[in-house]
Amino acid sequence: MKTSNEPRPEQVIRRRRHLIGVSTAALLSPLWSKPLINAVVLPAHAQTSMCVTDITVGGPLAGNASGATSCQAACEAEASSRGALLCDVRETDTGNGIDCACDLDLS
Repeated sequence: MKTSNEPRPEQVIRRRRHLIGVSTAALLSPLWSKPLINAVVLPAHAQTSMCVTDITVGGPLAGNASGATSCQAACEAEASSRGALLCDVRETDTGNGIDCACDLDLS
């Protein structure tokens, strides 16, 4: 059995690839720069999709028709029952309870 000090072909290929990668990175690194982002532009469909309030509904959270325990859930139920888009939810603490206001887009 012969013992050889020569590296196996896989090791030679691996070393060459490593050296090529390191030398390429060293040569290209002065050419690389951090990208600069000056502005973010939204796609056209995102720019035009707005929620326009057609009606504001609401009232006391306690005893609402849907039985919801939060203004968000009560407003979502109201919007769903009217087939509307929910634009905004506002909560007001009146001292006697919570009043909810729901802005809905009926279109």
